[in-house]
Amino acid sequence: MKVLITGATGFLGSHICRRMVAEGHEVRILSRETSNLQILEGLPIERITGDITDPRHVELAVKDQEWVIHAAANLSYWKRDQAWQTRVNVEGTRYIAQACRKEGVKRLIHVSSVAAIGIPTDPRYPANEDFSFNLEGSGLIYHLSKRRAEEEVMAEVTRGLDAVIVNPASIFGPYGFRYRGAEMMRKVRLTRLVPYFTGGICVVHVQDVIEGIFAALERGVPGCRYILGGENLTYQALVKRTARAMNLRRRFIPIPPLITGLAAMILEPWGRLRNRRPRITYIIHYLASRYHFYDSSKARRTLGYTPRDFGAILDECLRLGMC
Repeated sequence: MKVLITGATGFLGSHICRRMVAEGHEVRILSRETSNLQILEGLPIERITGDITDPRHVELAVKDQEWVIHAAANLSYWKRDQAWQTRVNVEGTRYIAQACRKEGVKRLIHVSSVAAIGIPTDPRYPANEDFSFNLEGSGLIYHLSKRRAEEEVMAEVTRGLDAVIVNPASIFGPYGFRYRGAEMMRKVRLTRLVPYFTGGICVVHVQDVIEGIFAALERGVPGCRYILGGENLTYQALVKRTARAMNLRRRFIPIPPLITGLAAMILEPWGRLRNRRPRITYIIHYLASRYHFYDSSKARRTLGYTPRDFGAILDECLRLGMC
């Protein structure tokens, strides 16, 4: 198939490119002139130089393609980036969806996020695809932008576009010479006193997300969304399991919301003055104590999705010497 991939120089997008090439598909990417293509070096891909926020560039990239996988996104967790994040995540998705419908693309896979689902209020009940979005007015600009982006896709579905939405959770896995998600695990190795946030996340391996995307290309129902998650675990469980796997004795120190809130109050103004995002922002504070737990039962049932658990992710990271 002829397939266009946006966000191809990013973490997930680069893995998708390699898988598509390995399976014999003709891959085209849309990337900015300033994008670093080193992660794609050696791959036989066609490059369209342009910006996702320019409809002319998007139309040129989509032309003559059979599949489109839209993985481009701005991931900032800082309110200062709201205008640009809206342009990339919402307007860029609108241009992609409109161009796909006009060009008669056979299937668009919109890579959204569990952020667009909402955040469950009770860790005993992970959110599924039918969860009522509960973040309006929260100030979580990334979550809101991904929700609006899904709405743009669904608007084109009502006009005849064949599109499927996938919602990956927190993705871990190799990325060049690094291992995305290993920051928390690395702290366990480097310090005897290990701080951790009081909430939790849903951890998934990048290759499992790719399997879910390919299954959605083949078997996904147009207009449906599928959560691609893995194991739900607290940050405390994550660092303690890491310490056991490394055979290390550590002390674990919870960072309560009061501390993250004070840090955000102090660091955000300083970050604005320096024009650099601080380590703790209001958004990070908001997320740190909440349980981002999600239920992938729908994808398991209808797509044959079978993600690995955190233990397998940790084993790989240790084996590769990246955490």
